[in-house]
Amino acid sequence: MDGSRVALVVANDQYDDPGLKRLVAPSQDAAALAGVLADPAVGGFEVQVLRNAPAQDIRFAVEDFFADRKPEDLLLLHFSCHGLKNSAGELYLAVADTKPARLASTAVAADFVNRQMADSRAQRIALFLDCCYGGAFPRGMVVRAAGEAQVQDAFAKQADVGGGRGRVVITASSAMEYAFEGGQLASDASKPAPSVFTGAVVDGLTTGEADRDGDGWVGLTELVGFVTDRIHRVTPNQNPQMWTFGSQGELLIARSRVRRITPAPLAPELTQAMESPLPAARFGVVDYLRERLYDADLGQAYAAWQALRQMTDDDSRKVSEAASEALSTAELKVTPSSVDLVGTTPAELRLSGPPIALTAAASPSDPWLKLAQDGDVIRVHAEQSAPGVHEGSVALAGPAGERVVPVRLTVPGTESEPPAPPPEPEPQPEPGPAPVPEPPHAEPPHAEPPHAEPSRAEPSGAEPLLAEPTRAKRPAAQPRPVAASLTDGAFVPPWWLIAVLIAGSAFLVLVNWPGAPYSRKLWYDSNQGWYLYRTWYDPAIWGSLVALLAAVVARWAGTIALGVVAGCAVSAIEGAVLIVGGGISGDETSAWAVSAVTSIALGVALVIVLKPSVGSLWPVWPPAAGLVVAGGILLVLSAVVPHSDGVSFFEVTPLALLDPIVAVALAWPALAAVDTRTKTWLTAAVVTYSAIGILGGVPALTQGHSAADFLTGLFGNALVATGVLISLGRRLPSHP
Repeated sequence: MDGSRVALVVANDQYDDPGLKRLVAPSQDAAALAGVLADPAVGGFEVQVLRNAPAQDIRFAVEDFFADRKPEDLLLLHFSCHGLKNSAGELYLAVADTKPARLASTAVAADFVNRQMADSRAQRIALFLDCCYGGAFPRGMVVRAAGEAQVQDAFAKQADVGGGRGRVVITASSAMEYAFEGGQLASDASKPAPSVFTGAVVDGLTTGEADRDGDGWVGLTELVGFVTDRIHRVTPNQNPQMWTFGSQGELLIARSRVRRITPAPLAPELTQAMESPLPAARFGVVDYLRERLYDADLGQAYAAWQALRQMTDDDSRKVSEAASEALSTAELKVTPSSVDLVGTTPAELRLSGPPIALTAAASPSDPWLKLAQDGDVIRVHAEQSAPGVHEGSVALAGPAGERVVPVRLTVPGTESEPPAPPPEPEPQPEPGPAPVPEPPHAEPPHAEPPHAEPSRAEPSGAEPLLAEPTRAKRPAAQPRPVAASLTDGAFVPPWWLIAVLIAGSAFLVLVNWPGAPYSRKLWYDSNQGWYLYRTWYDPAIWGSLVALLAAVVARWAGTIALGVVAGCAVSAIEGAVLIVGGGISGDETSAWAVSAVTSIALGVALVIVLKPSVGSLWPVWPPAAGLVVAGGILLVLSAVVPHSDGVSFFEVTPLALLDPIVAVALAWPALAAVDTRTKTWLTAAVVTYSAIGILGGVPALTQGHSAADFLTGLFGNALVATGVLISLGRRLPSHP
């Protein structure tokens, strides 16, 4: 889609001449078509609309539209009006000031449009004519124009343009048929609707159903095929026509919001296993299909989804529950769960889940609600000028389920509004005991807005659920929660949590203060003679200082800083259990015990506020999981590798294996996290824990004279941290 994409929409529904029938549809045509063409997620056109303009203005606009274009530009011209012919059978497009007896001077000649198209340097031009060229008046339909006009003859000169340029002309009907408006007569229509032709064009582009080959693009050939099928549902007597002149290949007119998914055939072995009389065999199929749900090949993923849907009715309760649980992991997730808009300030919705869930399409409940969908990001903004509070919603529908996100728009009042009149003075009560005033009725300050109950999509046959989403029912107005959720933007921790973290971290610094050189042992093993003094570079004091610094900046740094504090707390807890539980605490038992209790308190406070959301621990992204497991293995080797005296840390205490266990146990939930908040702070915690672990391994090199211990610890911690970091850049899995 190189070059500029420009569209001109010409619509006429008012005519000065009383002999030309007033049309209802063109005003609706212009608004609906211009909206979908201008949508950056669909057409991406720069759109100009002319409504009820005089002939001279339209001729100037058409000439200006085709002039000074580049070869790579894509131009789309749409006429929605009457089609007339003169005595010679030449086609004219009737506009507001057209006089049927003076077509040459008051109408727009098809030959004029023909010449402008031929002279344009643009190599890709599409002309849409929503006009008819025969006369009839079926009951309940408004027929446009009368007489015949041959469109193919009128634009035959386009075949001679040469230079690799392609022109496509699409009409609402053939020369002998009629283009109808969907509705009643114009004089009786109280709720005008787009014409059958333009309505089908808009619908095909908006929903993406016109993308019949599922490649993510809507070509003109696909569009005409879709429009023809849709029109035949209303009137089988209207047949849209398309003529191509010098066009090579498909002319891509728009992007498709949703890829059409065709399920791939299952392997015969799987089909046989699904029909096996043995529940164990069918249960094994569920595990395999669960993995396929996350396949980047949407055909494979959708086939797995359909098969699992079928297995939810299995006779075996174990198989049925496993299939239902597997399907729930592939459901569509959207954050935030509700949107608050103020004025014209936009907001974003972000979809998460496996690739098949991200094919969901978004549709607004109200015309003032505007959406721009780009992959898994949906930008939401409002075009509403009336002051007050407006309620709407965004409906999301796809193969993996449906979601409804409530939208609340607040439009501040203008300064020109008159001030509210002062309240009437209340009559003074008679002297006597003062009544106890009742508190005013109010909604709870933390009441959550209602959420629509999600429902799973119900596909049938080989076609996925890609029909246009149903319009969401407006939720009842509810007050916005006082504290925004963590996924509604940058999270600001509450002051009480900041105070707890600063106080606890400062206490850890005090407890782990090294003091004078060689005055305190970090730990000591009397059996093997191993010992380590507290110094300014040991991990206990560094972890305490880093936790204090992160707590101080957490009000501004949000979840990342809280994750750093969590990593320091986990490191302190692991160290205390290792040294006190292994009997190598020496005279520092009380210090380690106090550090553990304080760190546990910090961890509890963080969990209360952050509310980690971790789903099923399997499956997770294999590359990241492989790095974490490999790092854990190296950390095990670090604990068992002997030092220069032939003794390993594992021989000092078997609790040395706590390091790899804690590292993997902390990293795995970060890989399985189902929301951005949890994934962010757990990743920060893992990286911090790994960094402290690397620092703690330095004495093995400098004092224990074991390069192998240091290197295995270094690379083990590095692999664990790398695993969670590369997982952070991927779309979140969708686990319950």
